[in-house]
Amino acid sequence: MPVAAQQLVLLIPGLSGPESDHPITDYFEQRPVALDRLLSRSHDEHMQASGLEATLAGYFGIGAATELPVAPLSWLADTGEPATQYLLRADPVHLRADQSSLRLFDAHSFSLAQDEADALVASINDFNAADGWQLHAPHPQRWYLGVLQVPDISTRTPAQVAGQDIDPFLPAGTDARHWHAMMNELQMLLHDHPVNIAREARGEPAINSLWFWGGGQLPGTLTPQLNALYSDHPLAMGLAQHAGVPRYTVPADAGELLANMPDGQVMVLLDGLEWPAHYNDIEGWLDELQQLERAWFAPVLAAAQQGGQASLVIDTCQGIRFHTGRRAQRAFWKRQYPFEARLQP
Repeated sequence: MPVAAQQLVLLIPGLSGPESDHPITDYFEQRPVALDRLLSRSHDEHMQASGLEATLAGYFGIGAATELPVAPLSWLADTGEPATQYLLRADPVHLRADQSSLRLFDAHSFSLAQDEADALVASINDFNAADGWQLHAPHPQRWYLGVLQVPDISTRTPAQVAGQDIDPFLPAGTDARHWHAMMNELQMLLHDHPVNIAREARGEPAINSLWFWGGGQLPGTLTPQLNALYSDHPLAMGLAQHAGVPRYTVPADAGELLANMPDGQVMVLLDGLEWPAHYNDIEGWLDELQQLERAWFAPVLAAAQQGGQASLVIDTCQGIRFHTGRRAQRAFWKRQYPFEARLQP
């Protein structure tokens, strides 16, 4: 589909909401009427990619069949330097025992200071010195493991595992047994670490394991669809830097963006719904949805109705994009649907 002179892409993971025994609409105090209108007067496009990482990859010309090397790309964003070896994300997590399972909670569900991260990383590197480990924590939430030999494993993102039993999501492949054993050893090492003893004394969850995922090396030349990116997400930032796409911080609202929006396809990554959805935080998700309604959906709808030149794509990161614009939004005779009905496959 040809891109208009200006096309705004709102990438919104988590828009479908948390899993709940009741319809998410049962919790609404006020409907997001602008979002309802935008999606009702749009046409949908179904895509192969699903999930934030795979969806982002598609916009930068990386096929869905390729396992995205998240680690070297986010390392580029965190450090400003390209990795010189194979990297894995080795993120700090809390594994919560729940009857017969261990459930994963990543750093989106707890706070972790840089000095805590540094102390834990130092102990882990000392423990694995004989194996040539190079574990780094340039950001307290994002840790990286450099390895000398490329492991034969496939991994799952924390977003796919959040709040769930880890067993079905552990690394798979020829080298999987080695990595499972390594995770068990790390859990024993971290169990009585001084950082965790202090955290538990404060009522904070212990950092009792690492989650390995997103391994690889920087991809070759990228062919991005985007002309500009507004995001503070480390993977998106790394992709933009590697592809040479201008990257900016996310504006306060759509009005600020539309007043100075560049030509071409412009993406804004609005990821505030993603982690409340993964962790079934209904209250947090509802609060964020109302903020998006006020700051983004209502102003974008008003601009379209008043003759704004930019076409609009709302991408849910669930294999579906919604296309709309001035002409579609002026079709007053079209029936209006609740947005959640439009999100149904």
